[in-house]
Amino acid sequence: MSWFTFLPLAVMLALSAVLGRVPVPLHPSWSARLLATTGAMTAVAALGTGVFVAINYGATLTPSAAAHVPEWALFGDDRPVPDVVGLPAALLTAAGLLVAGRAALRWARELRAARSRARAPLETEVPIAVAVPGRHGGVLLSRGLLRRLASDELHVVFQHETSHLRHRHHRYLASGALARALLPALRPLDRRLRLAVERWADEDAAEAVGDRAFVARTIAKVALAHPPAAPGPAAAPGPAAAPGPGPAAAFAESGVIERVEALLDAPPAKNSVTGPLLFMGNGVVTSTLTAATLQLDHAVASGLLALLALR
Repeated sequence: MSWFTFLPLAVMLALSAVLGRVPVPLHPSWSARLLATTGAMTAVAALGTGVFVAINYGATLTPSAAAHVPEWALFGDDRPVPDVVGLPAALLTAAGLLVAGRAALRWARELRAARSRARAPLETEVPIAVAVPGRHGGVLLSRGLLRRLASDELHVVFQHETSHLRHRHHRYLASGALARALLPALRPLDRRLRLAVERWADEDAAEAVGDRAFVARTIAKVALAHPPAAPGPAAAPGPAAAPGPGPAAAFAESGVIERVEALLDAPPAKNSVTGPLLFMGNGVVTSTLTAATLQLDHAVASGLLALLALR
């Protein structure tokens, strides 16, 4: 093991930190793709690095067990992994896998509950509009929202939420939430990703409605109608609660001020050339670095050598 073992993960963490703090000058659709890909790849890179360090630490503690580990999964320099590195790696990797599993189960429960409630409006005066993905999903609304908004304002809400469903934005949000759960340092990236996804749906709604200022006013109206958060411990979600942070996002949940200001400005460029180029370039870089943390190059080389030996 050497410093190079952690270099791909360090580069991924640095890239995620930069993207989480520096706005990307792209259309929100390309920004969301860029942020989601980087967040997901960084989470996988962190788990991959931890898993392989833990495997090699186990081989250091019990050299006889190393004979049962594929050669590509072992570091090539045969140097032992010190306790100060191996033990934290093993514990953090186990904790990370547990966090990821618990987050996935929680999101699944939230989505099942939201789908079961999507058949009728929520019985609450709090204005709620949530895109619920899946075959039995749809747009979940509350009676408070239906009473407060006129028909043309409801049209804005439906255009926004159907954009979430059409582009499967829950997958983008899940990747950001997973990265945030595994690596708390990536919270700025997750916040920027959630804002980019909402801005993407806002732009789709504005294009469908044809009035950016009207979409901005509708978002502000719904946000202002929300009651202020009560101090103290958060209340347990009741039957009329909207899904919490995770794969589903509410209509006026993230970055309302930034979204309204953007809608009152000129529409962003589509970035039909620079967007795909930056996205593909980022994908090549992040996938290569993540493959290095997963030792995929060693696994492929080992497989090719085995095939050649059979001949």
